[in-house]
Amino acid sequence: MKREGIAGALLMLLFLAALVNIACLDRLISRIEAEVDRAQALAEHGEFSAAEDALDAAIVHWIAANSYTHIFIRHPEIDSTSDAFYECKQLLAEENADGFPSAFEKLNYHLNSIDEMEHIRLGSVL
Repeated sequence: MKREGIAGALLMLLFLAALVNIACLDRLISRIEAEVDRAQALAEHGEFSAAEDALDAAIVHWIAANSYTHIFIRHPEIDSTSDAFYECKQLLAEENADGFPSAFEKLNYHLNSIDEMEHIRLGSVL
C-alpha cells in the first residue's frame, strides 16, 4: 500500500510539473506574440523601423528563453520558429511591404503550434 501511495504522489507531482510548464510556456508565448503583433501593426502602417524594433524585442524574449525552450521544446520547432523570426526581420529591413504579411503569418503559426503542442489534451494522454 505504501508503494502505491508513493507512485500516486509521484504521478500528481508530474502532473503538477506539466501544468507549471504549460503556464510558463503560455506566458512566454503571450509576451512574444504581443511584440510580434505590435511589429506587424507598425509595419502595416509603413513604420518599418519601429516594427523592426518591436520584432527585435520579441527576438530578445525568444533568445532569453533558450535555457527553457531548449529543454522543453523540440529542436525542429525551435529552429523553424527562429528562422521565421529572422525572415520577418529581413523583410522589415528591406521594407518589403508585399512579403512581410505572409512572413508574420508564418511566424504566428509557429508560435501557436509550439503553444498548442504543449497543452494537455485527451489525445496526447492516450
